[in-house]
Amino acid sequence: MHRPTDPTNVCRSVREPEVLRRTLSIRVLLSADEAVQLRVCFVHDPADPLAVRMEFPGSPDEIVPWTFSRDLLYAGLRVPSGEGDVRVWPPCPCHGLGSVRILLRSSFAAAVLFVPADELRDWLEDTFASVPAGQESARMSWEGPLERLLRPG
Repeated sequence: MHRPTDPTNVCRSVREPEVLRRTLSIRVLLSADEAVQLRVCFVHDPADPLAVRMEFPGSPDEIVPWTFSRDLLYAGLRVPSGEGDVRVWPPCPCHGLGSVRILLRSSFAAAVLFVPADELRDWLEDTFASVPAGQESARMSWEGPLERLLRPG
């Protein structure tokens, strides 16, 4: 006999989204005449669904991952996006570029990255299939940030 309230009969077909990773070969502009190829790993963790992390595999520990908005990166596939430390520009077909350009700035340095647009778009679409736009807040844990905000001085 089926009893829906019996915990042994609970349907286990709901699957939690997993962390999505995509390693891409990008170009990093060093000067007006020089660029180097570099492998980076884009990471989307459903526990932090609004963010995208860009990690640098095999790099020294002092090179920290960059974290920025998934929506910013996705918008940058179509229109110039961002202000401040992270800016994104879409591919420029008039110049034959099939790359998204990402400017990363800190207080002491800046870098321009050329990321293959099609590969980045495919991965971002996978992240939206995992955690759809508008449903991010259902995945977020508010206890940690809320606790830090409410903690006395």
